[in-house]
Amino acid sequence: MNKIIFFLFLVILSLKASVQDVELLADDVKKDGSIMQASGNVVMYSKDYLVTAKKAIYDENLQVIEFFDDVNIIRNSDEISRTNYLKIDIKEKKNFATENFFMNKKSEIWMQNDESCSNETHYKTKGSIVSSCNINSPDWKISYTSGKLNKNSKFLHLYNPVFYLGDLPVLYLPYFGFPTDKTRRTGLLIPEVGYFSNDGIYYKQPIYFAPYDNWDLEFNPQVRSKRGFGIYSIFRFVDSPYSYGEIRGGIFDNFKRAQKKLEYKNEQHKGIEIQYDRSKLVKYLVDGDFKEHLWLDFKQVNDVEYFDLKNKHTHLSDSKDSLVTSRLNYYLTTDNNYFGIYTKYYIDTDKLNKKYDFKNKDTLQELPTLHYHKFLNSIFLDNLLYLFDIKYHNFTRQDGVSANQYEFYIPLMFSMPLLNDWINLKLTQGTYATHINYDDNFIYKNGKFIKNKSDYYLNHYYKFIISTDIAKAYSNFFHTMNFEASYILPSYNKGKIDKRLFKNHKYKFDKRKNKIDQNLISDINNNTYYEDNFIGELSQDFTQENLALNLNQYFFDKKGRKFLRHLIKQKYDFDDAKIGNLVNRVDFYFPNGLNIGNKFEYSFSNHRFEKIQSYASYLNSKFGASIRYTYENTKDKRQNYDKESYLMLNFNFNLPRYYKIFADYEYDLTRSYSKMWRAGLTHNRKCWNYTLVYQENLEPKTSIKLDYSKAEKNRKAYFFINFYPFGGVNYDFSKTKEYDKDIK
Repeated sequence: MNKIIFFLFLVILSLKASVQDVELLADDVKKDGSIMQASGNVVMYSKDYLVTAKKAIYDENLQVIEFFDDVNIIRNSDEISRTNYLKIDIKEKKNFATENFFMNKKSEIWMQNDESCSNETHYKTKGSIVSSCNINSPDWKISYTSGKLNKNSKFLHLYNPVFYLGDLPVLYLPYFGFPTDKTRRTGLLIPEVGYFSNDGIYYKQPIYFAPYDNWDLEFNPQVRSKRGFGIYSIFRFVDSPYSYGEIRGGIFDNFKRAQKKLEYKNEQHKGIEIQYDRSKLVKYLVDGDFKEHLWLDFKQVNDVEYFDLKNKHTHLSDSKDSLVTSRLNYYLTTDNNYFGIYTKYYIDTDKLNKKYDFKNKDTLQELPTLHYHKFLNSIFLDNLLYLFDIKYHNFTRQDGVSANQYEFYIPLMFSMPLLNDWINLKLTQGTYATHINYDDNFIYKNGKFIKNKSDYYLNHYYKFIISTDIAKAYSNFFHTMNFEASYILPSYNKGKIDKRLFKNHKYKFDKRKNKIDQNLISDINNNTYYEDNFIGELSQDFTQENLALNLNQYFFDKKGRKFLRHLIKQKYDFDDAKIGNLVNRVDFYFPNGLNIGNKFEYSFSNHRFEKIQSYASYLNSKFGASIRYTYENTKDKRQNYDKESYLMLNFNFNLPRYYKIFADYEYDLTRSYSKMWRAGLTHNRKCWNYTLVYQENLEPKTSIKLDYSKAEKNRKAYFFINFYPFGGVNYDFSKTKEYDKDIK
């Protein structure tokens, strides 16, 4: 809105021109003393504007020029205005125009004024109408009796503005004022208002301070009539051309009468956040051809409700995870080398809300991780490549097991084409080693707690890859195919990392008390530093002999349109004599807009399909629809089978007069209930659009163990309207209640 309202007065701005380098041309020019009259194809132009009219009169003494009949003004090729009378006072730097029409072609804003005038400090109009819709019959328009723009402050005052939908007035204000440019100003921002059954009336009034160009400050006081009040703030700053940062913080104080009903033990929810991004640090001290970056994301909170209360709708917050993570990362890289340092600090807000005084002392932290990487490079031969990767992890905490881990990875790769480039051969010799030193780590074995000081693992393997990437044109289609066979042969491995160390122990040995403490629950697996390694170089993919086959192919018609894609993967583990899951995907693309496809994973060891995804979609200029079916039957971390099966439908249909209806539906086939359905209507024209949506969600209550017999139904209505290019407003309403039926 700020930048667009500026165009409301560009018609006046276009009339204010410098007298330098101005030429006046006409078919007939007469001069009587100081009065010069021009008629017939009158043209006045300069480097910035062009004025045409049927007649013009210029008074040399007063330095006033008047234009009459079909006066057209063009400025900067984008701004056009038209009037029957225009008067420019060159000496006093004033101008006046009667009924005039103005349009900015770039923004497509137009305005009509009964009168307009300007001087050095103000632009003024009377009897104005503004819109961006069709000129003859606009869908919306704003009319106001008078308006004034201060040139110095760029602040616009509108008096008696009335908003119209078509010819129907829908909103009147005696006065409305706001800035017309992007200059940051101290003042009030748009408030937020709402009502919630649990929190009562909600009101937030942002207050903005912008005294300098390189920083600003925003306060967001809020009140919830049934719950309490609080204030949040944001401090934004730019301390160099290569950096910026934000400091956010706040506190919310619950009423004592409301505190009894809340699940949080804290009466006050408070926290502070710091974010800082910098792309130049060492370069201030050392010149060189390298890149660097520093990123800080720090959070300190007393519970997760601090994040929820920043937003109007607490149930829409994305802060459902109880683990709050702070990070400090820095890397420096050249063409050949990379160095990084990463830190992670966790706050488990669930522990902070427990009744016993355990706080955050046993939460495992990564402080820090050091990483050096030597990029892929040749050695001796162009096709003989190597890289080097080393990491150090310091996992620490105040109470519980801590560890230092060292990782080394050095692959040596050789590649060469065979059979006149039909086949590519790649040989890799990989060496991975890790060593972990523990502090206060005990294993419960044979009825005793045995101290475990360290673990290590060394793995050396060979990897052979044969691949081909071919294409062939046939009479009716074009075919491309990529095939890869990857064989891994372990050569030498030694050592063992007991994965039991990283799982939850029911009890923990407290050496200070010389006994098992049943209250100190080890949660080392909640901050897993081992899982990534077991998935990577410590997984069976690299420690056991296996063969993996991958085929990916595409088919194209004569016009180059893709009509078929096929992907298939298969793996076999020789050590376990086990066939891995078969992965197969097929997609068909029809010229009429219909697409269908299927992807599945079949387990030969379990003799069943573990994943199935099937879909069909159709899209043309008026109609779109899709149906998707998903089935999963896989093991979770506790080796329990988790069966999921659900159906998703959606469609949209374009109606006449720029309307569109749409709907979505999700159904849980396993538990036989509708998870979500949504229906809506949109009206989308270039000058304005609106959307109306109604939605119902049914979700199990949030708990450590999902109890599907207990659920909540949420009903929500949402309305958004936007007027191009001014902006828009939205309104939403939601209500949540206990679901009155059991879910399986």
